[in-house]
Amino acid sequence: MKICIPKEDSNELRTAISPEIVKKLSGSGHEIFVETNAGSGSNFDDEIFIEAGAKIYTDNSQLNTADFIFRVNAPSEDEIALYKENSILIASLNPYNNSEIIKKLEIQKTTSFAMELMPRITRAQSMDVLSSQSNLAGYQAVIEASHIFNKAMPMMMTAAGTIAPAKVMVFGAGVAGLQAIATAKRLGAIVSATDVRMAAKEQVESLGGKFVMVETEEDQDAETSGGYAKEMSEEFKVKQAELISKTISSQDIVICTALIPGKKAPTLITEEHVKSMKPGSVIIDLAAENGGNCVSTKVGETAVVDGVSIYGASNITSSISQDASALYSKNLFNFFNLLINQESNQVDIDWEDEIVVNTLITKDGKIIKEEFMK
Repeated sequence: MKICIPKEDSNELRTAISPEIVKKLSGSGHEIFVETNAGSGSNFDDEIFIEAGAKIYTDNSQLNTADFIFRVNAPSEDEIALYKENSILIASLNPYNNSEIIKKLEIQKTTSFAMELMPRITRAQSMDVLSSQSNLAGYQAVIEASHIFNKAMPMMMTAAGTIAPAKVMVFGAGVAGLQAIATAKRLGAIVSATDVRMAAKEQVESLGGKFVMVETEEDQDAETSGGYAKEMSEEFKVKQAELISKTISSQDIVICTALIPGKKAPTLITEEHVKSMKPGSVIIDLAAENGGNCVSTKVGETAVVDGVSIYGASNITSSISQDASALYSKNLFNFFNLLINQESNQVDIDWEDEIVVNTLITKDGKIIKEEFMK
């Protein structure tokens, strides 16, 4: 198979393949073509890829003959126009917000898979890009917060006096939230967390965090079959807002990670909540690109409201691109192997496989899932 890896746009430092995966794929008999400087943002220069067995290209006409295209993010419409019919695109396509791109893939008769739609099943764990990238995002959110926060995180006892530990609250105890809890604890902070899912309580407490939530009958059914949080009722949201009001004013750092697949991120932190926080406090909103958990969030910017710094994180994993690329590349490699006959090295897709069914977006000139046909 001929696999092409185009360079991502200038705002993305990650790449869809690492030298380690190039070596594995080329060692199995596949041809790997990497666009020049595609890995420069992740400290993988062209020479490293060449040593691993890849060919470097500068002419996008290589895409005309590619069997597979690996990407981090969705391609442009101009790039899609270069794909040959029935080529296979594997990327994070953001299909809920990229209807024009999905339509172009349909017209081009490209078979496309959205990696972020990977089902939460045991067999798919090694392909789960949301988990691998969210893990890093949760870590980096706390690191970013510590840079903005102009005080120490742990309790420090000195001859001149004692410094109290920072108080950190995490909204959403999914993969990113749990890693944020663990990182904040390692830095010596006092950590609490909230989530609509009662199942998260044990996980939060196992990491040393205090679990805070609204307890109603509704929390018994707050999780989808895929392990994600459901959108809750208005009554629940009112009680949740009351709970947040009681706790947020005492927090130094708040990490927001709450998302609902396919929908705008829930608004959890109001303007009144922000005003109740102490000057110098920090909010890191990882849900910024999906609308934000805080009403004052601005994507890619740090807004200061009444002395509180609110950072609307945009593609935060790109800031630790080398590790993020290495993990993402392994996810794609494992998914690619699912689509290939290991003996013949030819495409051999089980179209009834749960993993394939969940991630497939376009095939044979058709958009497979109705929700992406808008």
